Amino acid sequence: MEQDVKKKSKEKINKFDEYKFFAESTQHLSERRQSATQTYLSINTAIVGVLTFLIKDSGIAEERVLLVIVPLFLVGILACWIWYKIIVQYKKLINWRYDQLMEMEHQFDNCHQIYINEKEKFFKFTKGKRKFGFSRLERVLPIMFIVLYVLYSAGFIIYTIAY
Repeated sequence: MEQDVKKKSKEKINKFDEYKFFAESTQHLSERRQSATQTYLSINTAIVGVLTFLIKDSGIAEERVLLVIVPLFLVGILACWIWYKIIVQYKKLINWRYDQLMEMEHQFDNCHQIYINEKEKFFKFTKGKRKFGFSRLERVLPIMFIVLYVLYSAGFIIYTIAY
């Protein structure tokens, strides 16, 4: 009897250690997602800076600037597409991990069930109210940059051809 209690206690400790490890590694994934967003924001800022310099201050003839600017717009669009795909993949992976953490929380007695309560309070869909979520906001950024690249490149090409 005493041996069964010790075995059950040891099993609970192992499950809690697994839960703790899983929570920490999920946090590291979230940090890597944020780092990826910062990296791609920096890349796009650099591209926009170079484009601004080339258009405004380079002194290169407009026809030749077009040969440099269009590929930069395309590189910016490609970078944004990759950025978007990375965010979507991280979102799927992190959501899966949170689901696993919530499943683990159901196994603990007298647990605050922090992930379950957080999902219920902040992420549960309620009629007429949008869900809270950083990944949704992060997905908007690359799309905004793509739209800007397309609009500016089209405008610059039209301006160069017309004048």
